[in-house]
Amino acid sequence: MVWRSKPRDKGVLPTSEPRSADEGSGGKPGFRAHVTAFIREFGLDWFVLLLFLIIAFVIDKYVPDAGGRTRYFRLLPGQSTSPQMEAFGHPYRKQIITFWASAGLDVGIPALFIGLMELFTRRSFVNFARGMLGAIQSVITCCLIQIILKTFAGGFRPSFFEICKPQPDGPGAGWDGTWYRWTICTGDPDKIAWALESFPSGHVATSFAAGVFLSLYINAKLKVFSDYRPSPLLILFFFAPLTLATLMGGAISADMSHHSYDIIGGAILGSIVALSVYRGLYASIFDSRINHIGLSSSRRFVRKPDYDYVEYDTHYGFPVFTYYGKSY
Repeated sequence: MVWRSKPRDKGVLPTSEPRSADEGSGGKPGFRAHVTAFIREFGLDWFVLLLFLIIAFVIDKYVPDAGGRTRYFRLLPGQSTSPQMEAFGHPYRKQIITFWASAGLDVGIPALFIGLMELFTRRSFVNFARGMLGAIQSVITCCLIQIILKTFAGGFRPSFFEICKPQPDGPGAGWDGTWYRWTICTGDPDKIAWALESFPSGHVATSFAAGVFLSLYINAKLKVFSDYRPSPLLILFFFAPLTLATLMGGAISADMSHHSYDIIGGAILGSIVALSVYRGLYASIFDSRINHIGLSSSRRFVRKPDYDYVEYDTHYGFPVFTYYGKSY
């Protein structure tokens, strides 16, 4: 099946714009035109994402860990086989992948994939900018949500007891007086605060936010799941970001920074955020006819029944595209 391009209406995306005075030779936009278009189209989005980062930082640094501080744990002196000790008595280990390494991977891997795809396909700055906006928006939005959840829900990490170093000075709560709160901890205050923020896993949440968004982007741009039988290499390319995100969950599990339910919760959160962000930026998630078309904040997308936007054929399971009009 071949999709053919039809004439475009001004109110329908994508649309061709009149040539700007800033265009360079050959009818191609100059550098100033690219910058102006970028700011006009995406500037407000980046400003809002910056506000999200500031809010996340303020909550993380200055709002007490309400969820973890209100929880009780059971302390049975001389007993190391209770369910509480099994859950929270693991040895403390430094994280295999640090926060900054995770942040770098969450941004760097999408930048590499999206950059390479644009370099070898259409070489569109707008496509690259929109794709990176989506990947970073997924990560930052997920970061803000998981920080809120950690602060107001939280929980004890697997190495809580070793970090806490509990020293009860009297009977605790409960009918047998064996239930205590974080106030009996004598360990490092910063580590204790970290040990009270178990749910969900931020590393896994942001990794899945970036990975799922990137996989959706790959599917849309390369039409992996469309009306032809794709090459196994395309299938592998689609699953690469998801595999990397799953490996992040494996690293977090190996260093015992989180419980299994923290990791699963983070993966679900990141996936939902990525799906929502992708649909907010593109005309569809799974409809292969239009899921590569970016939406605009200044005009609606209206698709007519006979309206198609790209023509492609296949060669040994790989799509060969013919593009029309302006890149969106």
